[in-house]
Amino acid sequence: MSFTLDVSKTVLLSLHMQHDIVFKNGKFGDFFGEQAEKRNVVVKARNLLNEARTHNVNVIHAAVCFKENHSDLHANSPLLLMVQQTDALVKGTWGADFINGLHPEEREVVIESQRVGPFEGTDLAARIQDTGADTVILFGVATDIVVSSATRVLSDMGYNVVIAEDCCSAGSQEAHEAALATLGLLAHVSNSEDITEKFHTASGIQPNP
Repeated sequence: MSFTLDVSKTVLLSLHMQHDIVFKNGKFGDFFGEQAEKRNVVVKARNLLNEARTHNVNVIHAAVCFKENHSDLHANSPLLLMVQQTDALVKGTWGADFINGLHPEEREVVIESQRVGPFEGTDLAARIQDTGADTVILFGVATDIVVSSATRVLSDMGYNVVIAEDCCSAGSQEAHEAALATLGLLAHVSNSEDITEKFHTASGIQPNP
């Protein structure tokens, strides 16, 4: 299904693009690092983020991070228990920091949560609403975890949701594709090249011949 964009009513939401999650040498590198590298998600995400900024799209960054000793972590799931066991995503450390080139710029909103999804316990919903957006483009790692969680919430909130699938990855290509097969019922599954073209069209920029 095709879609159009009004850049003045669009938010780009970057989800959990942090060292511990995305990089092979991060605490969750054994789970997500290989696919993120193979799919080249960091470079593609950087390019999409830069395009969004060029077209004055509102950008929001969501991170998952915890206090030292994880005193604010409620480990009620195997995934969050692994965060505790590996001492991962401690605020102020390299592992919890955003990847180079995906750091927030001044005036861009940053949301920090202590749950798998970015909405619980945060003001993300209000921050998106404050922009006046009707469309949210999102990407992140992992497709079947935070991207899935955010897509479902945003769809229920009434937003047009667009997933930049080439800027996402999961623990395996199969898991990535399975997640998208379901999320495609709730969102437009697109890619960074197509989204960039729609940015250009919305801004009245003619494509290169």
